[in-house]
Amino acid sequence: MKTDKRIQDLLKQVADHFDQEDRAVRERQLRDWRRLKLLWEGFTRIWYSEVAHDWRIWDENVVNSDTDQEFYDKPINVFRAYLESIIAALSVTVPGIKCYPDDAENPLDLMTAKAGDKIGLLIFRHNDAPLLFLHALYIVVTEGMVACYSYPKEDEKYGTFKEDKYEDQTEEAYVCPYCGSQIVDEVFLDRLEDEYMPNEDSAPLHDVIVNQGKKMCPQCASLLDPNLQKSQFTVSRLVGTTNKPKSRICLECYGGTYVKVPSYARRQEDIPYLIFSYETHYSNVLARYPDLRKDFSASGKSGIVAGGLYEPYEQWARLSPQYRGEYPINNVTVRNCWLRPSAFEILPEEDAALLKKHYPDGAKIVLINDLYADDENESLDDCWTIMQDPMADYIHKRPMGSLLVNVQEITSDIISLVLQTIEHGISQTFADPSTLNFEQYRQTEVIPGGVYPATAKSGKSLGDGFFETKTATLSSEVLPFFQQVQQLGQMASGALPSLFGGQIEGSKTASEYSMSRAQALQRLQNTWRMVTFWWKNIYGKAIPMYIKEMKEDERSVEVDERGNFINVFVRIAELEGKIGRIELESNENLPITWSQRKDVYMKLLEIQNPLIIEGLTAPENLKNLAEAIGLGDFVIPGQNDVDKQLEEIMILVNSEPIVQPPSDEDIVMAMASGQEPQPIELPSVEIDYDIDKHDLEAEVCRSHLVSPAGRLEKTENPAGYKNVLLHMKAHLDASKQKALEEMQMQMAAQVETAKMAEPGGSNQPLTENANVNTES
Repeated sequence: MKTDKRIQDLLKQVADHFDQEDRAVRERQLRDWRRLKLLWEGFTRIWYSEVAHDWRIWDENVVNSDTDQEFYDKPINVFRAYLESIIAALSVTVPGIKCYPDDAENPLDLMTAKAGDKIGLLIFRHNDAPLLFLHALYIVVTEGMVACYSYPKEDEKYGTFKEDKYEDQTEEAYVCPYCGSQIVDEVFLDRLEDEYMPNEDSAPLHDVIVNQGKKMCPQCASLLDPNLQKSQFTVSRLVGTTNKPKSRICLECYGGTYVKVPSYARRQEDIPYLIFSYETHYSNVLARYPDLRKDFSASGKSGIVAGGLYEPYEQWARLSPQYRGEYPINNVTVRNCWLRPSAFEILPEEDAALLKKHYPDGAKIVLINDLYADDENESLDDCWTIMQDPMADYIHKRPMGSLLVNVQEITSDIISLVLQTIEHGISQTFADPSTLNFEQYRQTEVIPGGVYPATAKSGKSLGDGFFETKTATLSSEVLPFFQQVQQLGQMASGALPSLFGGQIEGSKTASEYSMSRAQALQRLQNTWRMVTFWWKNIYGKAIPMYIKEMKEDERSVEVDERGNFINVFVRIAELEGKIGRIELESNENLPITWSQRKDVYMKLLEIQNPLIIEGLTAPENLKNLAEAIGLGDFVIPGQNDVDKQLEEIMILVNSEPIVQPPSDEDIVMAMASGQEPQPIELPSVEIDYDIDKHDLEAEVCRSHLVSPAGRLEKTENPAGYKNVLLHMKAHLDASKQKALEEMQMQMAAQVETAKMAEPGGSNQPLTENANVNTES
């Protein structure tokens, strides 16, 4: 703990003040969120106990009763099915981001914006962004409000960097009183440096130095007092290097059960505080804050109590549904409280001024149960990004899952009712023992159409000796009502059948399914837009945070569009500019699925536009085309040639061109033109003149040279870049040579055909020495 006791008490007083705010409202919110969590986990038969202040699972309370109701309760979790369909539709892809420079005409800003794009990809991969995005959507449908916590974390598993260690040392030296430079001791020795052949111009200076005993500063040439004393000064000396762990930017998403913000806040700027609480084993707390060990007591006699419930209602709301009313016995509550400087105003003016002096950007304090653990100066807005719903007046809103609670309850009731009706639909028959001999009937073999002896009572018919119970029948309105409830649930939540592949009304053609799915996705457009803008704001904080934590150049291995592994560097020298803003990389439309992508490709192929066909069949798009069509085993013409050339490019990049001395003919031609003969450069990988598709492989080389990897090689690996360039030129020369040979063969064939067409030409075979002029 770095602060004194008074400041700790003031900070804790502020945190406790806001922690007790809106307690009644928050308890209602926690109860609703807890209910949705239980429904998501499949606990549909629950009821709220006002005595225990807890949701109780109804099945477990009647298992020992005399009723058999639990036998008929076979609920189907439509609540989770609808919400998972919505989450799946919104999580097809994660929205990309694009960094814009602060000044489009500033080269440094342009370079930093491009580096910001690469940093965004690193943050995406480090945090498993698709899973994080999926979890955020889960919080949206079950809790409504979702907040992202961004923070740097140091760990050796992320790598290490070397940091020089310096120590201040006190030294003595002569210092020139005129220019302030240090003077070596040799200047004050009683000797004059020899000068070769001194002339008249050197005489005055030599007289002052030799005869008058003066000294001269070698920097400013000022004459110094020979009795000048040494001065003491402090210098930093390199004493060694240490390995320190690298940092990464971590992103975590939480809902209202973990994050408390005021219910009256309309925007993030309105919240004076944010409290992030969670439960963990006390050993994790002691490992992070070892100073608390003296205040910890597993027996509960003093200090932190293992398993003690600091806030039972809060802890109950965050508890895993698997505990079913039980509580973990070794957990403590960790409260992280972010306080804005404006939050200090609840204290007297003098105390508020003291806290603002120590925490000008706001304070973050850590409390373990009720014990003070740590604090630091930290801004709330730099760490937290809360999703803002434009269709809600406040930060807190009703989650989407609350629209399906009644649908789930009605579904469970109808299923139970139908099961009971089916069982009680089998009637029971009662018979008079004097009419039917049961013992004899049990010993008789049942034969279809058989005749059995039975005696009617006197004055009664045989039928009067038997009675059949009335069976239960399901009302004809139940199933139509059930279907109507499902349709209402789909309309309320937006999880229409076409969204998850269900049947739709109509002729059920492919075009109708496509139109129905587009309409279903259009319903979710508002949610998608809200989530994407929140995602953009997260990266607007994470990328500058990453830049601040960078200590050395970062390298990552990526895969280009052709499947090659390339090194992508983020250099500190590229971060001297300024990023103006961060925007979404693409439009705000919902992502398309694989089937929609396939439809787009097929429609483009049907257009028969030469430019579109050329783009789709380009070497870079051949693999994407095959994947989109869904033909994994489809053999694409030229794909093997592309793969072969890509392998050769990797060899060319990692080697240098072969330099050969000029030939005698080149030397003669160079001397005739008055120039120096130049050596001949050849690629380290030769082309195969007869096998290679020279035009295709030359295009693959060209695409590599103009790609980001090729542009990087041009500056950092010029030999490898030139090697690929020479290989491309060899393919182009071979292509021209083959075209010339084909033209010569065509012209020779035309001459042969013309001679055969002359009178008597068919009877005059060409001789070996026939001259065919093909040059024209």
